[in-house]
Amino acid sequence: MLPHLKSLQYHERLLHSIYVTNRQMLLEIMLEYGRRRSPHNQQVWIGFARRYAISALIFIALLGFFQWVIPAFGIPAYILPTPSQVLARMLINDERLWFHFGITALESLGGFAVGSLLGFALATLFVHTRPLEDALYPWVVISQTVPLVAIAPLLVIWFGNGMLARVVMSALFAFFPVLVNTMRGLRHISRETFDLLRAYNASTWQIFWLLRVPNSLPYLFTGMKIGSTLAIIGAIVGEFAGAGQGLGFVITISTYHLETARTFAAVVAASLLGMGLYLLLVGLERRLVFWQPET
Repeated sequence: MLPHLKSLQYHERLLHSIYVTNRQMLLEIMLEYGRRRSPHNQQVWIGFARRYAISALIFIALLGFFQWVIPAFGIPAYILPTPSQVLARMLINDERLWFHFGITALESLGGFAVGSLLGFALATLFVHTRPLEDALYPWVVISQTVPLVAIAPLLVIWFGNGMLARVVMSALFAFFPVLVNTMRGLRHISRETFDLLRAYNASTWQIFWLLRVPNSLPYLFTGMKIGSTLAIIGAIVGEFAGAGQGLGFVITISTYHLETARTFAAVVAASLLGMGLYLLLVGLERRLVFWQPET
């Protein structure tokens, strides 16, 4: 066998052994992390309560202010309803609100998924193809300076007055934070580890999966957490442009009829959707990016 073929096979076997060893070490670290973390769950909850106690007190104080102080000044409910009126509208008097909530949730999740995948794919292409980044990235930045609210009617013309137009609008809002943060994460790698993998004749694809992707996960989740909230805003903005369902539709119609309590109920429902998606991503980040120190 030729010497260079023997050397190539040796480096391939060495690289495979490194990959298997690192995978076993990673599994062992995850198991050890779970064993050490489980006895301290009670301490984590106590620390969480202490950390957000002041925020909870401020929230309770604001609820009391709007519930009792504002009505004392004679402000009518169609201008500023009390929290109890909003809660009653959400839970008792408006069963259709949760139907519209589900529509907006589907649009937001679809747009968030599309925007995140598009942002990750473009970031990967830009990192590996510098001429493509130089040609397209300025246009991506310019596209973010365009008022996306003005594009909503155009999306209705192009994609129809259905859910697809709102999913596209939601994706437009979500993809840019994912793109920027993923690009930074894919480039933020250890030069020593990169040179070591190159010395072992690792391919670009192997370097991408063994080095770039693990290092980019904290940045990726940061972009996704920002994009998750923007995706909901994008879906609601899209619903303002002639939609017949969704929380944006509820806000538009209830404002027109001076049903302010229903408007606030829709806003609160959108906020709950955003908080739920954000907390879900925080939980996934803690599970997948377990080596990151908690601050």
